[in-house]
Amino acid sequence: MSIDPDEIRSMTMEERIKLLEDLRLELMKLRAQAKMGTLDNTSRIRIVRKNIARILTIINEEKRKIEKGKK
Repeated sequence: MSIDPDEIRSMTMEERIKLLEDLRLELMKLRAQAKMGTLDNTSRIRIVRKNIARILTIINEEKRKIEKGKK
């Protein structure tokens, strides 16, 4: 299940980081299952990777806004 960017933006930074850690852990597990041949839903890897990218993009946007405001 893909995460909506508006949902990510409504989270606090701590919640985003926690979600990012959880998704990275899930991705490691999925990759291990794929190596062993026990992965049922191969598209889940792609979904998790895209969710990680969404979170990182929004985190970087927030950082740029803060830096731009300091100048």
